[in-house]
Amino acid sequence: TIRVESFQKAGKSLTLDMVIFRSSARFQFLLFLIPVLFQTNNVAFASLREPHWQVRSEEKESQLFLKVYVLAGQSNMEGHGEVATMNTTTQTPLNGTLLYQVLHPRTSDEFSILWNTSGWSSWPNIQVWFNEAGGEDGVNGSNIPGVNNVDYSAGDLTVGFGSGGPAKNHNNLFGPELGFGVGLNMSSDENVLIIKTAWGGKNLAVDFRPPSSTVNDDPYCQLPDCDPYQVGHFYKVMLHDVRQILANLDVIFPQFSNLIPIMSGFGWHQGWNDGCDLNQTAAYEQNLVNLIQDLRREWNSAFLPISIAVSGFGGFQPEQRQPPDCFDDDSDKLQCDCGAIDHGCRRLNIIESQYRAANMTRHHKRIKCCVVVTETRGFWREAKYSPSNQNFHWNHNAESHFLIGKALAEGIKMATAQSPFDATMAMNLQNE
Repeated sequence: TIRVESFQKAGKSLTLDMVIFRSSARFQFLLFLIPVLFQTNNVAFASLREPHWQVRSEEKESQLFLKVYVLAGQSNMEGHGEVATMNTTTQTPLNGTLLYQVLHPRTSDEFSILWNTSGWSSWPNIQVWFNEAGGEDGVNGSNIPGVNNVDYSAGDLTVGFGSGGPAKNHNNLFGPELGFGVGLNMSSDENVLIIKTAWGGKNLAVDFRPPSSTVNDDPYCQLPDCDPYQVGHFYKVMLHDVRQILANLDVIFPQFSNLIPIMSGFGWHQGWNDGCDLNQTAAYEQNLVNLIQDLRREWNSAFLPISIAVSGFGGFQPEQRQPPDCFDDDSDKLQCDCGAIDHGCRRLNIIESQYRAANMTRHHKRIKCCVVVTETRGFWREAKYSPSNQNFHWNHNAESHFLIGKALAEGIKMATAQSPFDATMAMNLQNE
């Protein structure tokens, strides 16, 4: 390594290094941009656009950095997994609740980590921020730093961060954040912040429409239902919330005030609303590609790990597109027929689009790498094994919600391992 620059942050003396790699076949001298710590509202944020960087300190790297993950989507990211709803007659937990999974022999091994002698487990080193609290859902941007459990919900990773937040759902709902936090498998001295921005009934075509989708004409986005040149309101709200949270870490999460936040990944679980419209389904792949590119640009991380959990409610269904090539690139993508089970093949084509968005061999080479799509259709549980029959909310099944979160975490870990500019990997080089 070649020492480049020293600086002070939060009373800690750090040294940035450039790294020269040597392959087994030849020396490869890779010149990287010097990493930048830039100030945004008095908060230092580590830019990982291109550089490979290291930190030398007497303290462990895990005690210097805060890994920040953003989870986003619509109602299934809000979370409708039921925790402990009881059968009013037998006073036993309903099939498909989290408590049922903890107790049932089929699932107890996997779910026992969520329960301890004093109740539901919590992880103080993994903090959660969610835009909903009671009657407040932050549709125009949350009041930050504001008041916890009034303007938003924040606290240790545990149950309750589902729809409405713990103040409204009385700790009886959760979303993918729970399985995600557990699935990251962090050691107790690693610090993590999960920022969840989600609102029910929102689509990618309009509500989360990224800036790159507004540049060119879009035949699938036409007024009055869709303005092709308008950045989505909830895309902007998501960015606003993330910026404000990081700018007010010392108020919202004082235990993290001396840490350097690093944007470490983005998780996406969404698709129901776009799948209600043939045009929005046809546009989904390109809109998702643009979302990935724009968030990486916004957060100064060209190789930001991205994890997409497919919109798999309903489980696996026969793929019966007619004609078979109706969703090919040279088709108009609007003439597919999958029969009565999936009119217009909308559900199937949303999932296909999510997979295609991560395929760099298509027309998405600017994505470069580090996008992983994880399958969720195998997590579907029928209503008779669930607390509810709301199929578009995974029947409120806790096992489904928890496994979706773990799948998102697995995708993040896989995407991080692919990244040639992973900060953690760079730090670990110091010890090799």
